[in-house]
Amino acid sequence: MSDAPSTSCTEGAAKGGPADPQGGTRVTTLELFFDLAFVFNFTQLARLLSRDMTPRGLLQVLLIFWLLWWMYGGYAWLTNHLPPHRKRHRLLLLLGMASFLVLGLATPNAFDGDGVAFGVGYLLIVSVHAALFAFGGPKAARNMLSIAPFHLVVALLLIVAGLLDGPVVYALWAGAVVLEVVAPMVTGVSGFELRPSHFVERHGLLMIIALGDSFLALGIGSDGAQAGLSMVTTAVLIFVIPACLWWVYFDESEKARRAEYALECQDAHQRSRLALSAFFYAHVPMLLGLILIAAAVKKTIAAPYEPLALAPGAALALGVSLYLAGIAWFHGILRIGPQRFHCAAALLGVAAVPVGHLFAAVVEVALLGLLIVSAVISEHRWSRRMGHLVHRTDPVRTPAQLEVSRP
Repeated sequence: MSDAPSTSCTEGAAKGGPADPQGGTRVTTLELFFDLAFVFNFTQLARLLSRDMTPRGLLQVLLIFWLLWWMYGGYAWLTNHLPPHRKRHRLLLLLGMASFLVLGLATPNAFDGDGVAFGVGYLLIVSVHAALFAFGGPKAARNMLSIAPFHLVVALLLIVAGLLDGPVVYALWAGAVVLEVVAPMVTGVSGFELRPSHFVERHGLLMIIALGDSFLALGIGSDGAQAGLSMVTTAVLIFVIPACLWWVYFDESEKARRAEYALECQDAHQRSRLALSAFFYAHVPMLLGLILIAAAVKKTIAAPYEPLALAPGAALALGVSLYLAGIAWFHGILRIGPQRFHCAAALLGVAAVPVGHLFAAVVEVALLGLLIVSAVISEHRWSRRMGHLVHRTDPVRTPAQLEVSRP
């Protein structure tokens, strides 16, 4: 990462925040509506995993998740480049939402009877994506033409997989995932004008909705049972987990300001590469962790004071560990915060896997909550120390700017 900030970064430093030369475009309500439709797929993935907590079920979740997340990322870049202000753009984006709805409905049985429906839904969503980019000007259209063939082949592989049975189905799905991974390596991510403020806000809003899926899991897991003392106590303890995970990601608005500044301080090419690493790849373990947590919560709240089966106990602990590891990775890529506290908590979270199985579900929940709270407190103390250090050495700069610019 370059140590020499650009002119816009210098202006941002004087104001104590990032400067977006392309304007601070806000996330539109239609984009937020789109994200709600997308997170429906997370609910379905959690349902799939809760129903089949085996290596096969986990493999299915991983394959489906990657393709869904890849296309969400494509739409996030799309609306960052082409805000849906015109009627035709809005209509196409609504069609994309309908496509995600089809994918979500097909997700629980994508490997067992609904594979063709999933593949057709994917074909529709990549077609809408390409059509929208065609309205983004000749440069955006050329960039999309280079990656559209990959998306088309992926959709066809999924449709073919839906017509077959046996191990070849998983091979075709794996081939589809590999193609999506290879696509940006072949075509590159340069040529896209990224607006940092919009990009950071969009992914932040998505994370809030995804964290809210844990609350839905609490309601589904209770299955309409009476809100007795044991259930209320367990629900409050479980609430601590997503609440602290929210705090770890956001820390009010400070994290967003640091992330915007980190992106703004790069040239267009490096900014795109940094955004792909931080907001796509580093978010993978975070979102997978939330899916694991949502799947485990449904099992946990049913009998909180009884030993938890090993599979949901592992899903709960590993979900927390994955999320914290993703946060550490995210911080490291953008240099917006410490990594050691979250890495340590993630490792200790793995060690908590047998706790619920040997003792009780509520014991594991309490232990994981304590780990996350410890990471939050440690990071808060670090931020205060960094703030004091900055004001002693250079009162004009913010802690975020010191962290981003240091070698």
